Amino acid sequence: MIFLIKKMIITIYSKKGIGISSNQVNFNYKVIIIDVNKKNKPIIIINPIILKKSNFCTISTEGCLSIPKFFSSTPRAEKVCLKYINLYNKLKKKIFNSINSRCLQHEIDHLCGILLTDYYKTIIKYE
Repeated sequence: MIFLIKKMIITIYSKKGIGISSNQVNFNYKVIIIDVNKKNKPIIIINPIILKKSNFCTISTEGCLSIPKFFSSTPRAEKVCLKYINLYNKLKKKIFNSINSRCLQHEIDHLCGILLTDYYKTIIKYE
């Protein structure tokens, strides 16, 4: 597991991303790493389960490391309550909001095999 997490951390920072899921680096585990502020303080989330989403959604432009140079205006819940295991094998329950919520929902989509292109109509390519 440590090898996987190291590989994910190297990938997220080398690609200048804010989030990554384990299947994006070809590992069939349910691991997510996010660092939306890019301050080398990653949040490591293992086996995430969304317990609840807020009814209020926001629409914002998202990119994806799996589809470089593509962006989509994507609706996401403003807040999510997540149950997960942390790096120290402790069960956690936490509410994430704003960009953390958006990033986590995006990465959980990856773990479920869903890409932005799977259910969004408007995709913009930037060259």
